[in-house]
Amino acid sequence: MAEIEKTNPVTTPELARKFVQFVMIQAQNILYVLGRIPTPDGERLPPNLQAAKMMIDHLDLIQIKTQGNLSTQESKILNEALQQVQLAFVEASGGTPAGMMPDRGPQVDMSALEEEMTGEEPATPPATSATPPTFTSPPTDTTDEEKKKYYKSYG
Repeated sequence: MAEIEKTNPVTTPELARKFVQFVMIQAQNILYVLGRIPTPDGERLPPNLQAAKMMIDHLDLIQIKTQGNLSTQESKILNEALQQVQLAFVEASGGTPAGMMPDRGPQVDMSALEEEMTGEEPATPPATSATPPTFTSPPTDTTDEEKKKYYKSYG
C-alpha cells in the first residue's frame, strides 16, 4: 500500500526554489523599469517611477503577507531584494523615497473590502456643511445670437 506523505508540501525544496526565483524575477523587473538593466539592444530605458513604485509595493506586500511562513533563507532573500530595489528607486528618483512620491494611480473605494475584513461598517465622511451651496445665474441681458453661440445639440 502507498505511504501517505506526512511532510508539508509548502516546505519542499522545489517550492522554496520557485519562490526565490519569483522574488528575483520581480526584483529584476523593477530594476528594468528603473532603467538599471539594459534592454536586449543594450539601451537603458528612462526610469518609470510610478510603475516601479507599484511593483515595489507589491513586493513589500508579499513580504508582509508571507511573514512567519518563510524559511530564514527565503525571508533573507526577500528582504535583501526589497532593500536593493528600494535603494535603486531612491537613486533613480533623485533622492525622493518611494513613500514620498505622489500616488497617481486609479482611486478605488476600498471601504467594502475593509468592511468585509473587519466586520465593521465603513466610516461615513463627516458632513461639511448643512447649508447647500449657492449658485449665481448668468446675466439675462444677453442677445439671442450670443445664446445660440454656446448652445450645443446632441439629438
